Amino acid sequence: MSTAENKLNLVQMIVESNDKTFISKILEYANSLKTEKSNDWADELPEEVIQKLENSIHQAKTGQVKSHDQVIESLNKRYSGLKLG
Repeated sequence: MSTAENKLNLVQMIVESNDKTFISKILEYANSLKTEKSNDWADELPEEVIQKLENSIHQAKTGQVKSHDQVIESLNKRYSGLKLG
């Protein structure tokens, strides 16, 4: 069954029902799903972390990135004992 058909069936069930409990439970369930969807783990990140992520995304979009080899070379220079990659 398509989403459009499911929507139509749900609306029809609600419209045809005179059962207040049924309608209340449907509304309560729909609200709980909407609340669950809006509770994204990213919304709980500290503002500082969000700003750093947004800055990183901006840098990537504007080409301000380093290749893997450049990062490894930089780390090997900084931490000579590691000998990465």
